[in-house]
Amino acid sequence: MSASKKWFAFMATMLFCANSALADMVAAWNFNSLTGTVPASLAANVGQGGLSLAEFTGGLSGLVGTDINATNGDVAGQSLTVTGMTQNTKSILIEVDTRGKKQLQFSMAARRSSSGFAGLLVQVWDGQIWRDVGNVSANTSQWQLYAMDLSSYTFADNSSLRMRIQLSGATSSSGNVRIDNLRVDGTLIPAPGAIAAVAVAAASGARRGARTNDTTNSKPAIATPVVKPMVEPAPTSVRAKK
Repeated sequence: MSASKKWFAFMATMLFCANSALADMVAAWNFNSLTGTVPASLAANVGQGGLSLAEFTGGLSGLVGTDINATNGDVAGQSLTVTGMTQNTKSILIEVDTRGKKQLQFSMAARRSSSGFAGLLVQVWDGQIWRDVGNVSANTSQWQLYAMDLSSYTFADNSSLRMRIQLSGATSSSGNVRIDNLRVDGTLIPAPGAIAAVAVAAASGARRGARTNDTTNSKPAIATPVVKPMVEPAPTSVRAKK
């Protein structure tokens, strides 16, 4: 392989690794502090975000959770639990600061009782209406991970993501659903100069590689100076308490 090809292969590898390293957690809730009365709002345990439970008229508690989808080595502590038919149609509201992030992903662990909430409708706010992302029917026998891709909703990249989980399908007063380790992940938007710097380095390396090849072909080496670059009515906002 010629020196120039080796250089380009090296730079491609470096760029791939750099992009992979840009993956980042935007906000996450582990619900491990839920003992006794559940507050009407919960600040994210990681990142900048708020979660509102103001629509619910009781039926909130913390039951044993899971470590599925946990962050930072969080243990399987408590989970956010909603119980009772009277909570059908109520929603968990979420607002997350997404500045500097794109390609958003939503995920959570969930399970329910046999008479619990069979439908967890995930929606995002586009500034005018709620748009459906997907519906979760949680497993009745074990915790499972549920994930949804938000990257096609480009409006969610504009500094703030607003979403909700609307509950339905509970058929008894004791039917419940448990939600744990809810999180939003995204990709860091690189600084404008970062990609340009890689391109300049690649171009410079290509010139060096070309000169090396010329030398191996017994052509006279010509010293060429390397030129360096000049140096709706929106829904009520959820306020994260710190």
